[in-house]
Amino acid sequence: MFYMYLLTLKWYNFFMKTPSIQICSLEAARAKNLSDFNGFITIEDSTIEDPFRIEHGPPEQLILRFDDIPGPHPKWVEPQEIHIEKALAFADKIGDGELLIHCHAGISRSSAIALAIIAKGLGEGNEVKAVKTLKKINPDARPNKLMVWMTDEILGREMKLYKTAFKMMWLSN
Repeated sequence: MFYMYLLTLKWYNFFMKTPSIQICSLEAARAKNLSDFNGFITIEDSTIEDPFRIEHGPPEQLILRFDDIPGPHPKWVEPQEIHIEKALAFADKIGDGELLIHCHAGISRSSAIALAIIAKGLGEGNEVKAVKTLKKINPDARPNKLMVWMTDEILGREMKLYKTAFKMMWLSN
């Protein structure tokens, strides 16, 4: 049964032309076999002292540096639309390959980026399915509220994605 689920998920991802996504923490990312992935999105705090870098690819790594905050703060870097746009472009480049997305805890920023990629891949009108897919990938997901709102703006969903995520799961910040 589990094999059929994986096969169905792989076929579904192939049809959508979006990556198969895994989400994890920085600690778990350091322990992963990176050769299993076609792409790697690293979301790190602005104050990180020991950044995680892939020295020699593959896979290709996109590095985004911002903090998990709901808005402007004098000491930290807030999420911006450009971060989401870069992640969406990177996912498009990966196509239907394997993508690992991580942030410090693997709960908020990485889940918000994954939701953006899933929502774009599924297309407008599939916001409920996008949130359900994220919950299957990461049952502990608590996407950054500001990032979900910005994703909704970028994708032109007229607050449908934001309202759906807000109703179906706990958003951080």
